Amino acid sequence: MRFIELKKNHFNQVLDISNRTLGNNYLTKEYLNQYLSSEMNLGYVIVKQEKVIGFTSITILTPTQLKDTVLKESKWFYEISKTHKNIALRKQTIVDPNSMNQGFGNKLVELSTKEVGKICDFQLSTVWKNEEAAIMGNLLIKNGFKLCKKIANYWSEDSSLKNYQCPICGNPPCKCVTEVYIKKNAPDTI
Repeated sequence: MRFIELKKNHFNQVLDISNRTLGNNYLTKEYLNQYLSSEMNLGYVIVKQEKVIGFTSITILTPTQLKDTVLKESKWFYEISKTHKNIALRKQTIVDPNSMNQGFGNKLVELSTKEVGKICDFQLSTVWKNEEAAIMGNLLIKNGFKLCKKIANYWSEDSSLKNYQCPICGNPPCKCVTEVYIKKNAPDTI
């Protein structure tokens, strides 16, 4: 098993995993392109025997950029992050359904959290609340994150604008909830 930066030759496998776990067209090649050779958009994969097993994406933002990036509750996100210079927003962490419960998700979270911790003292993750959310939430907690907030209908407007289908809700709008997990390396607390 190797933990490496996302490369263009990983795109098709990442998109296949995404379509099966997050819904058709949630991720696109255009979206993944921003994670190539970027200091602010970090993409990592777990590869086993030349096959992509999992993917995670993280974007480094200022508090103002975070406020402008999140889909709902932008004022709350700004308030909790405004004392930090750079914030790491974990956008997706997905594992091939055929490789679940084998530790790959934990390795993605663990290793990417360590990498990002070198450049950011504040990390957060929005987690899609479905039957898999408990697993992702537990992985984040195991790696030092705390659950701070739940936001209803988080992807509603975004799913309608981009016309992606939620595996739970079907056609837009998505009515799913997101859970927000936060990890601070600084001494202040939430």
